Amino acid sequence: MKPQETKFSFVYNEIKQSILDGQIPHGNALPSSRMYCEQFHVSRYTINRVFDALREEGLIDIQPRLAPIVVSTKDICNSSNTAFEILKRKEGILQVYQTFALILPSLLVFALQGCDVEVLPHYKQAVKALRLGPAAGGWRPPSKLGYDILRIGGNSLFSELYSTFGLYNKLTFFTEECPYFSKHSLQEAVSVANVIPDILKGDDPLIKYKLLSNMYQKLTDFIENTINYLSEITPKCPSQTGLKFSWNPMRGQDYCYSKIVDDLNLKIGLGEYSVGMFLPYEKQLASQYDVSISTVRKALSELEQRGFVKTLNGKGTIVIEPDSTKLHQLALNSGYVEKSLRYLHALQLMVLIIRPAALAAAPQFTSEELDELADRFTSSDSVYLADILEAIMKHTTLEPLYVILSETNHLLEWGHHFAYYQSKKHTLSHLNKQVILALQQLREGNADSFAEGIADCYRYNLSRMKKHMVEKYKFRNVAYIRVPEKY
Repeated sequence: MKPQETKFSFVYNEIKQSILDGQIPHGNALPSSRMYCEQFHVSRYTINRVFDALREEGLIDIQPRLAPIVVSTKDICNSSNTAFEILKRKEGILQVYQTFALILPSLLVFALQGCDVEVLPHYKQAVKALRLGPAAGGWRPPSKLGYDILRIGGNSLFSELYSTFGLYNKLTFFTEECPYFSKHSLQEAVSVANVIPDILKGDDPLIKYKLLSNMYQKLTDFIENTINYLSEITPKCPSQTGLKFSWNPMRGQDYCYSKIVDDLNLKIGLGEYSVGMFLPYEKQLASQYDVSISTVRKALSELEQRGFVKTLNGKGTIVIEPDSTKLHQLALNSGYVEKSLRYLHALQLMVLIIRPAALAAAPQFTSEELDELADRFTSSDSVYLADILEAIMKHTTLEPLYVILSETNHLLEWGHHFAYYQSKKHTLSHLNKQVILALQQLREGNADSFAEGIADCYRYNLSRMKKHMVEKYKFRNVAYIRVPEKY
């Protein structure tokens, strides 16, 4: 099992990368420690340690009672080599833009519902920057406005994804160091400037979605054209070294034992370990997950506390029916409340991203695969949605999109949360029927209905779990989590 990344290291790496990429230019102040605490879900102590490390590297200057200031990074990151480095990773960078052109419109439209965009911190600056055209640094206020919109949507996963996009898009280079991009995007930038305020303030979500999709697709096309131009004028175009896209919403919290708990929860929920079955012995689990036996015991203890297993002296650990009393006690734990909110936010995110992902994957399915899926959808105890998601991900050719789908699905913890349904069989039966109908639509060549049908499955899960948590466990703050509408 890969060792978890510390909270300090992931915050440090992301802030450092944003400085080196020019997202925070020389002479500008870093965001406040309070904002970083909210963005990364860490303490002020961790942020202050990161600031100290960045100062030691000569990336920022810290004066008493003032925000840290970014200092020159020219000696650390030679801008003359940037184009060459981008060409080495051109396929990965293009995939980042293609991925976010697919999913950002849905996230923005959802976050904008009921939002007065004119009161957001960077709205006026963004509109002014757009009207002035793509001058140096002119992209920053619109980018910050995008973060404002996703942050106010109430789901931290949205803004975390957006921040990750900023780490990989190399937009500083294209807008400030590449004359070709500025020259050829100028006319389009002016037209975008004229319509984007109306897009953001519009009432019809479908129109907003189409306009935002068109805008992000044009940006992706500009990036692709620019990269192709750079490839043509570069005498020795470098071979591809790849761009490893990474998004881990559990960074700093993905302890080894919790990963084991989540994986065993998943396997219990999907029936791989059914009620009455013994889990592998501790030594086997330690070998399987490449951890110590003490870590395995901590994970099994957590599972037993949740009421999913019971350890029998001299026999091993057996899967049992969840104990409703233990589940209710667990629900009173503040840590569980936080995790439940994260789960619902992950469902909310999945509703919004699975439709474009399924739509993109639909043409890749062969008739043989569709027949095989239909044959697998015969066991009433199986979770067909897990199977169809696996099939969609198999045909997801954009690596960033694959990572986002995988990490979001990991947050859902099927085994843990399905066990909380009193009407589990009814719920699974309903979901399985929806998946079968969606698959039938795909076999008939109706990709739109297939994609919408899969999104409906996650929408149904979100509605049911939200109601369950409010009515049974009195999680009042859950009531404010919105279920994305169809449009």
